[in-house]
Amino acid sequence: MKFGIIVILGLMLTSCSTPTVLYDYDTSVDFQSYKTYNIYPIQDSLLTDLDQKAIVKTLNDSLQYYGLKEKLIPDFRVNVYADQYQTLSSNYSGVQVGMFSGFAGLGANIPVTAIKDKFSLTIEFVDGLTKSLFWQAVVETSRAKMNNQDERLILFDELIGAALKKYPGFYPELVED
Repeated sequence: MKFGIIVILGLMLTSCSTPTVLYDYDTSVDFQSYKTYNIYPIQDSLLTDLDQKAIVKTLNDSLQYYGLKEKLIPDFRVNVYADQYQTLSSNYSGVQVGMFSGFAGLGANIPVTAIKDKFSLTIEFVDGLTKSLFWQAVVETSRAKMNNQDERLILFDELIGAALKKYPGFYPELVED
């Protein structure tokens, strides 16, 4: 019974986890020089039209919150990609049995393999003049959070917010010297 409770608690903790953000950028770029942007249309996406509109709206709102202006011929362009995939997760759960006196015991690790459905959102900033990529973030989370429209809208806000927190133009302390 205790083992079942531990497994359920573990699943609850991992299902409520924050998104994972992976990012990379060109350290030679002056991020403060980028003041205007334009978002490329999302193409070849597994997202519905409504989801694409929600992502674009959240991106626009977020970028404007940070003081950037949308412009037809911008300083940089924004590319967005979405992907869904599965990962295998192998964990071991320990089971131990012992006598009350503590003189004898038996222990074993039981492999537990689970298939996890993941959703990722990639956001790229590309220089408007040179067409070179200067910043990219990939945000991953559980696909289970994509079950209904309200959850997806909240999830998109969360994913885009987590990604933009890694942009050195908004947080100059992220730029390496």
